Amino acid sequence: MAMRVATFQTTSSLLQKTMTTQAKLAEVQAQQSSGLKSTDYGGLGASAGKVVDLNVSVSRAEANISAAKTVISRSDMAASVLQDITDILTNARSAVSGTSSSDQLDTLKQNAAEYLEDLKLMVNTQYQGRYLFSGSMTDTAPVDLSAYSATDLTTVNTDYYQGDSYIQSIRLDNGQQMNYGTTATIDGIEQAFRALSYVANGNLTDTSELADVDALLVGAQDGIIAATSKAGSTSSRLQSYIQNEEDFIAEAKEMAKDETSIDVAEAAILATSYETQLEASFSALSKIINLKLVDYL
Repeated sequence: MAMRVATFQTTSSLLQKTMTTQAKLAEVQAQQSSGLKSTDYGGLGASAGKVVDLNVSVSRAEANISAAKTVISRSDMAASVLQDITDILTNARSAVSGTSSSDQLDTLKQNAAEYLEDLKLMVNTQYQGRYLFSGSMTDTAPVDLSAYSATDLTTVNTDYYQGDSYIQSIRLDNGQQMNYGTTATIDGIEQAFRALSYVANGNLTDTSELADVDALLVGAQDGIIAATSKAGSTSSRLQSYIQNEEDFIAEAKEMAKDETSIDVAEAAILATSYETQLEASFSALSKIINLKLVDYL
């Protein structure tokens, strides 16, 4: 009985140390399995705050990239529409230059009416359920020709326009705001409607104004080309912005990985050390538990 009392404290202490070592081994083995120091922030200690900040920054950058890609797709679509408008104006100029006598004016009038309708359809293009050229009124078609009629070639007339003056923009994470929207009131579009409407409505009664019509169409085409170039520039700048954000995300994820991932070699050494300690502890416990008083009598 005296021997049992004498070994109890030793056995309890060794058993407690063995359980602690076993828990440490289980933790290291879990880390080896997942490759992570911990499966939650609580197990990261002082690194937890840094990892949270990095993850928040990554999420914000990913949202910025998504927004930028949306704007790029809209700008690219607008540029495509503007290019189609340039083609319409090229055809209209060809029709004007091909008119050399008064008896051809009726044909030119019919052609102008067709080009005017084509122009309206282009400017009223919808993309992803939004009108591209209506400012903030993206659910409203920007052009309605029912009450529009250009009566001269020199007076600016935007009576066809149904949108507002708002210019769509995107605010980047670096604090920069980039305008990308185009309304149907820009000079090129307005001049195109004015020239085609003037001819289509029969205001051209002789060939003396053909040069003025052509000059207005040239101005319209130049304005459309400038707007197309601006849309392309917006896409290019946003592509660069996206690349920078993607580089940041890659770097932030690598930093977070450094904070959360285990050192494989160090974990292997610890696991081996704990296994060796456990084997020794189990061996010692076995000997103590099997001690008998009669063996010492």
